[in-house]
Amino acid sequence: MNSTWNTNIALFYKRFPALKELLCEDIAFFEKETEEGRSPLPLEFLFAKNGSPTALYKADGSGGNATDGAATRTNASVGTADKSAPAKQPPIPLHSKYNPEREAEQLVQQFSKNDFDAAVFLGFGLGYAPIAFAKANPSTPLILIENNPLFLFAALNTLDFTQVFSHPNLIVVTKTNASTAVSLLANYKAERIKIYSSKAHTAHNLSFATEFLELFKRSLQKDEINTNTLEKFSRLWMKNSMANLPYLAKCDGVRKYRSTLLQLGAKATDLPFVILAAGPSLETVLPHLSKLKESCVLVCVDTALHALLKAGVEPDFIVLVDPQYACARHLEFLKAKSSVLITESAAYPSVFRFECRETVMCSSLFPIGQYFESRLGQKGKLGAGGSVATTAWDFARTCGSRKIYIAGMDLGFPGKQTHIRGSQFEERAHRSSSRTHTAESNGIASLLGASPSLSKDYRGNAILTDKRMSLFAWWFESNCSTALKDGQTTFTLTPQSLAIPNISISSPQELLLECSAKKEELIEAKKKFFEQAEKNSIQIKAQEEKDALPSFENVLKEFKENLENLLSISKKGLSLCQSAIQNRTKAREVNAKLSEIDSQILNSKGKDAAALVFPTERQLSAKANELPQAAQQDPLLKPIYYSRLIYSELQKAVKAYLDLT
Repeated sequence: MNSTWNTNIALFYKRFPALKELLCEDIAFFEKETEEGRSPLPLEFLFAKNGSPTALYKADGSGGNATDGAATRTNASVGTADKSAPAKQPPIPLHSKYNPEREAEQLVQQFSKNDFDAAVFLGFGLGYAPIAFAKANPSTPLILIENNPLFLFAALNTLDFTQVFSHPNLIVVTKTNASTAVSLLANYKAERIKIYSSKAHTAHNLSFATEFLELFKRSLQKDEINTNTLEKFSRLWMKNSMANLPYLAKCDGVRKYRSTLLQLGAKATDLPFVILAAGPSLETVLPHLSKLKESCVLVCVDTALHALLKAGVEPDFIVLVDPQYACARHLEFLKAKSSVLITESAAYPSVFRFECRETVMCSSLFPIGQYFESRLGQKGKLGAGGSVATTAWDFARTCGSRKIYIAGMDLGFPGKQTHIRGSQFEERAHRSSSRTHTAESNGIASLLGASPSLSKDYRGNAILTDKRMSLFAWWFESNCSTALKDGQTTFTLTPQSLAIPNISISSPQELLLECSAKKEELIEAKKKFFEQAEKNSIQIKAQEEKDALPSFENVLKEFKENLENLLSISKKGLSLCQSAIQNRTKAREVNAKLSEIDSQILNSKGKDAAALVFPTERQLSAKANELPQAAQQDPLLKPIYYSRLIYSELQKAVKAYLDLT
């Protein structure tokens, strides 16, 4: 092997020892083929006009000296060229035929011209662009994704990657699936990630690149939905959370159910959990629920409760985690004395007055609840994929069940229906209907309100769905895949629902037959499941007493003091800004003092709570554009005006909390 390879692979081993172990066979194969003069890849190496090495990718699979054995090994182990590639496609240049370095420098220049937090290279040929990026951006996160490790090795065998491997924020992704690759970007906001991708660098594994870009696009959509939701509901979440604070001290957490079936032994994990959502297809399962409840744990989302109670069935668990008042109305005038309600501290306050066996809480997604839980004890995290059904499914998963069944989670509109008959959605539509706005017109708005599109159900029939529901489906696809690796299988009892990969088809009849074969065992397992959860609760409380956790009253007092301190800091910052704006000569002196103010804010224990009702980046940017024109053009005063805006908005946020304490 040449000196470039030896240097690069030594740096690679040092930087990524775990990857070294994963790729040891591929590395040995690449070195053997290269040393024996065979090309393990469909690449033809040549030189550009300026003398720099470059290469052509041969889409028909013919390498420079590739043998049949090498081509077979590459395709079988990590999947190189798509088999669907045309037989006589002309070679694709990976880089400029004249000056690859200049081409790469021009490519990465666009990064500095925009506001990005991370750069992702989805394929990179021989590596000119990542090397140029590492030189120009020595601290910005750099993520290299090359799913075929042999193409990664070809780059390491050609160019000096010292600058890349010395980059402090480097991630290398290889030999994985697109879903996992996208999940590695979760630490960054999707809209602040720059994706570098070209057909030349992804042609050898086009299906992977296409799937990755589609999944990343969904991440962008999810982030946009989250931002829209935050801007619309943040004040409601704050008010609800503040009103419900005492329940954080009174209610048990779902953590008492975590892994309970595993505690009871392997046989107990056979206890099926059935998730009941409010899609139209739930109608087909309702007649079987009273029988299923004997030997299964029924977990009902709030929207489906009315239909279950009407069918004479009280579920074992009801899940309601959406803070909106409309969701609280799903429990209005209802009661389920044998059911356990799972909710969170930001739920609408009337939810905590629901008449049931017990109310337990999951860990809050919002900063106020998180602040109090960090001091009073955690309630137990549950997944949140934007739909209450995702939380219900994750509850079943965390309990330890090996078989999770879903019914009524249609994620679409089978038969052009939006919800099961008799649900609160349908009843409310009838109650609010008028001559000019009928219940039918309300249904049409639901069908067409979020970019509708046609997809397939589990039987291959067409089903109308939309962008929002596709995001929920993506969440299930990803998480059910992970659960499968842990031996937990998810089934649907309603095949007329939107088909989701990694979810298998079953039926109520099949489930009933399976349960009847070991009915006594399952009934006993269900009984012990609830008994063990109560034992866990006692142990958790004993441990919290041993840890001498503070009282709720002391934590509330501390919370208020932290907010008052934050208010005082923001007032001081605002005063300094005002003095500089009134007297421009003080601007440099004030800027230095504001750095200290900003540091105090970042270290404040109350900042995360205030962030909930602080403007989003999008809102803050809009407010900044409304600053006086003179301020935006004055390089000395512009940061002062922007800081004043920040401190002013922070004051409003803190005062909103203090008004509720």
